[in-house]
Amino acid sequence: MKLFFEVIVSYDIEDNRNRKKLFEELKDMGLSPIQKSVFWGHLKLAEIKILPNLFCKYCSDGDKAFFVKARLSSEIVKNGFGYTSKIFEIKEYDII
Repeated sequence: MKLFFEVIVSYDIEDNRNRKKLFEELKDMGLSPIQKSVFWGHLKLAEIKILPNLFCKYCSDGDKAFFVKARLSSEIVKNGFGYTSKIFEIKEYDII
């Protein structure tokens, strides 16, 4: 069973305060912003299950948000423009 899944999260939130809060929550989860309202990264299954709750918390009527499991890192260099594979590398961390 996989421990981490590659995901893309995208949102269009009108309220500046809620948009900033969601941005910070996604960064705190370890996701990387690849555009202003688009994030990419690896999440555990439990973290993926939290995403709909975050959307409910920060999205109002008329706002939009979604996430999808992806394989962007393996396709970006071949099918993208302006992105390098370095952006989509898994970052290694030392546990102290």
